Amino acid sequence: MPAQLLELDAVQYRSAVVRDLDVKEGVVDILAAPYESEADIGPFTEIFSKGTFSRAAKNPSRLGLWAEHGGPLVGRAFEAEDTDDGFVMRCKVSQTTAGKDLLVQLDDGTLSAASVEFDPMRDFMAITERAGKLHVRHRRAHLRGCAVVFEGAYDGARVLAVRDAERERAQEEYRMWLEKSRRRWS
Repeated sequence: MPAQLLELDAVQYRSAVVRDLDVKEGVVDILAAPYESEADIGPFTEIFSKGTFSRAAKNPSRLGLWAEHGGPLVGRAFEAEDTDDGFVMRCKVSQTTAGKDLLVQLDDGTLSAASVEFDPMRDFMAITERAGKLHVRHRRAHLRGCAVVFEGAYDGARVLAVRDAERERAQEEYRMWLEKSRRRWS
């Protein structure tokens, strides 16, 4: 479990969907965040309310596109739309070496997934508990952009076992932090 999931003051990463690719034009369409679709993040479940990222649609050029999290910036959004299904970004990939490599890898399937990068906003989060598990609903958050990532990076029983041990420890730490925050905000 990445440490980012334990700190709501840090940039968060969540799964997103590459919807369309035009290699010739260097354009990638990404469903950055599906709305009203619950995701199991491990220590909690999470949902983005409709309109969570609506403010980002007003200035799409500030939304970045990266080759992997922490990787090079390879493009920017030039269109963004807040739809009933979620927030959609249309990105132009730069004609740099990294940008061209990204397009090739998307085209051949080496990279096939995307991951949204956002900053949660505490004042626009509802934290509740259901069936013994914490649930976070984002009503608004600051969208930074998306990274194109490799799908299925953690294959193999050994790695999964290590990840599960880390997940249990991270879940407990996060649960305690969220519970403390929920009491403070109540």
